[in-house]
Amino acid sequence: MAAIALLLLATVPFALSLTQGSTDDRKGTRTSRTPLPRLPLAAMCLAMAAMGTVFGAVQTGVTAYSNESGNPGSAGLLYAVFGIGSAMAGAACAWLPARFGLRRRYVTFAATLLLGTLTLVAGERGHVLPAAMAVAGVTVAPYLISLYALTERLAPADRATVSLTILCAGGPLGTATGQALAGYLADRHGSAGAFLVAPVAAAAALLLAVTAVLAHSARTRR
Repeated sequence: MAAIALLLLATVPFALSLTQGSTDDRKGTRTSRTPLPRLPLAAMCLAMAAMGTVFGAVQTGVTAYSNESGNPGSAGLLYAVFGIGSAMAGAACAWLPARFGLRRRYVTFAATLLLGTLTLVAGERGHVLPAAMAVAGVTVAPYLISLYALTERLAPADRATVSLTILCAGGPLGTATGQALAGYLADRHGSAGAFLVAPVAAAAALLLAVTAVLAHSARTRR
């Protein structure tokens, strides 16, 4: 109930503040629309889906691990460690130098995401999952921030909202997929099987990042 109240207090005033524009202004924005860059946006949506798959796999893996260790109530705390590391890394992104461009960040952080998910697999096998969760969490927010920043850069100014909506739609789809796959493997191989889904999804995210950046470079040269 406290969380629901906090969400209402935070989001309702914010939403109301965005509805103050005149009807004429809103009608004017509907008259002509700049075409969306469909292929780059599809790539960003798939990238977010890969991140969602990581989330779903980690959530399921942590739950299975906690049950196997005889302390199912620890699942929330373990996942909180994952979130704390991500929040700290996200705040640190504000200090990244401008010369470290968006596309370089995208590929770099996709690679670190893969390393982070491999840390989870190693941590589960070495029975040091809490430490692995802290390390892996650091790789999450920088990757997500690069996706949002790139999508905003790709989108025309008058289509930024719909572009970011398309990006965000990939997250829940990926999470549901990751939970389903990880749950299937957890039933058969325990938490080790569930955690394996995360690096597979991260590897797909890295492959997509490299492909997208190379395709952009080729278009730029042409």
